[in-house]
Amino acid sequence: MVYLSSIIHHKTYLIMRISIVLPALFLLLFTSCKQYYTASDFEEKTQSHQTIAILPLEMEFSGVQPRNFTPEIISAIEENESLLFQASFFNKILESTRRGKKQLKVDVQHFSKTRTLLEENNITVRDSWFKDPSKLAEILGVDAVVKGRIQKTRYFSDMESYGIETGKVILDILTDRSILSDVGTPNKNVNASYSLIEKDKGAVLWSIDFKQQADWNTSSEEIVNRINHRSARKFPYRVKKSR
Repeated sequence: MVYLSSIIHHKTYLIMRISIVLPALFLLLFTSCKQYYTASDFEEKTQSHQTIAILPLEMEFSGVQPRNFTPEIISAIEENESLLFQASFFNKILESTRRGKKQLKVDVQHFSKTRTLLEENNITVRDSWFKDPSKLAEILGVDAVVKGRIQKTRYFSDMESYGIETGKVILDILTDRSILSDVGTPNKNVNASYSLIEKDKGAVLWSIDFKQQADWNTSSEEIVNRINHRSARKFPYRVKKSR
């Protein structure tokens, strides 16, 4: 009887442990899941590709707007953040090829040249979010473009640390904690999506969508780099290892 009681106690303990671990495991899988796609004929469609470009990323703010934010300030912040993500993604793609690993088969147009070409064609940062990507690829003289979209519930407050000029008035507002308190406690999830779109037919060759936890106490540079690092690791156009 003592032996049977011991077995029952042990099984009960295991069931309790499983009931605790499984929900936690499910939560981990749910919060880290991502949708990932690569065209089945990617190699065939891209065999003649030589250069790609990264467009300024579309920014969508879904939180409560601070009461002192004018439409002009909101527009300036979103466009600055768009350029921040663009530069970071460019850098993360190049970093992913370090130490001879995952070398790219194509060149990546520097983001400064992309911005210049868009400006010369009277296309603003915000305009680039909504124009036909294949048309933009033609204007930029590349074979495909990366189009991205970021949805979050809070603005960055230290973009100047990333080399983005925001202007003193905007920085004063972004760093005013009494104003930022208007938004309450924001959701820490950042929704990110990236697509690689070819010039010729406008087809999506690769895409990735995911949620990223954001610790808003860290610098904007670190948050953005973490998000872009996840996408850059899965970016295609890689040279296959010879056996």
